[in-house]
Order: sequence, then structure tokens, then C-alpha cells
Amino acid sequence: MSLDRRSRIEALIDHRENPRHKGVLPDADVVMPGGSPECGGSVLIYLKGGENGEIAGLSFTGEGDTISMGTTSILMDLVFEEGLTMGDILALDYDEFVERVGRDVIGSRTRNATMGLSTLKSAVRKYQNERLGAGA
Repeated sequence: MSLDRRSRIEALIDHRENPRHKGVLPDADVVMPGGSPECGGSVLIYLKGGENGEIAGLSFTGEGDTISMGTTSILMDLVFEEGLTMGDILALDYDEFVERVGRDVIGSRTRNATMGLSTLKSAVRKYQNERLGAGA
């Protein structure tokens, strides 16, 4: 299902103006900072792990441009809508994510577009190292 460019832009702006899963997750197992204010934005990813690598809770806070905040919101939706596990998140391909959002919308700002994804992957790795590494 390919949206035209205008629809992709509207979706990105909608996610920026009405972010999904934005806010502090008080009982998060991991709070992972990412991005940088000089490069389009910064984000905090809040992750709570569930059983068998599932995601029990996930949210974000942050400030940034439309691309960085909009794509982070889109990512949060993707995780919940598709029921992604931690393994699925680590397997997400950056280029495929950019294509899904719309490379023609992102342009050369792929770093902004993937800030949330790279931060989420770091949060998953930290969770796995702290929680699962101790029991392995």
C-alpha cells in the first residue's frame, strides 16, 4: 500500500502535531536518550519489557523538527500496531523504515528520520543486556 507524497507528508505532520505514545512511562525498565538538539532533535525512549521479548510499555518524549518527532511517533505506532517484539525491533532495517515513511518526504534528512529507531534499538539492547544478560 503506497501512499502518494502528499499523503505521506500529511501523515508525518499529523504525527508531529498529534504524537502517538508520547509521554513519560513511569515504570519503564529503560530510559534511553538519543539524538542531539543541533541535529534536528533529541528524544528519550521509555521501554518496559514483557515476557518472551515482548514490549509491555513504550513511549517517548523529546523536542525536534517535524521529521524527527513525526517519525518517532510513526515508529511507536508501528511497534504497537504490528505487535513487534524486541527481536523484531532489532531486525528493523533503517532504509526500509525510511522507505515506509517516504524517502521523498525525508530527503537527505535520514539521520533525523532514524533518530527514534536508533534510540529504540539502543534501549532494547540495554534492556537485554541488563535483564537478560544477568540471567544468561
